[in-house]
Amino acid sequence: MVVFFTVVVLGLAAAGVLYQRWRKRIDDELREGAAVEWAHYQQHEPEFVSHLNESQFNALYKRVNEPRFPGYALAAAATFFLSLPVIFILLAAILMGAEAAGVIPAPVDTAERLFLEDGKMIFFRETPPEAALYYVRDLGGFYYFFGVLFSWLAIVAFFMRRYHRNRPGYLRDEIIRARE
Repeated sequence: MVVFFTVVVLGLAAAGVLYQRWRKRIDDELREGAAVEWAHYQQHEPEFVSHLNESQFNALYKRVNEPRFPGYALAAAATFFLSLPVIFILLAAILMGAEAAGVIPAPVDTAERLFLEDGKMIFFRETPPEAALYYVRDLGGFYYFFGVLFSWLAIVAFFMRRYHRNRPGYLRDEIIRARE
């Protein structure tokens, strides 16, 4: 498990470095585009941008045109993998607490309920009690699987809500908002 997390952390670090290099190239392109747009607005609509200086316009232009999805996707992926140990600890604590409180029956109790007369199990005709105990103990993986799935869906929901909530409008709309 340690090797898995080490590989994942190194992969995320490499993805972060690649993302920063890509973002630097995008920033350079956005500066060029902002200079062209600033010159266009200064020549054709100077009264529309009269309340802005060039650095404020550049910041608005970058906010509107910068690709945001790769950063959010990288942050969500990093949160997925870096939160796994915490999620597993929480799920184990919840499962142990539920078993202690009697909410979830212990595997031995459940295995005893699966047997009919003559020591034969309902699901399998010829199975010893130990096999039933292992089978029921493996059902705990069901809770872990859906617990991890639910936590990942919560992480995606958080990042996508944030992504759409912070979405800028068109450049003209942002210039008008900056005026107000």
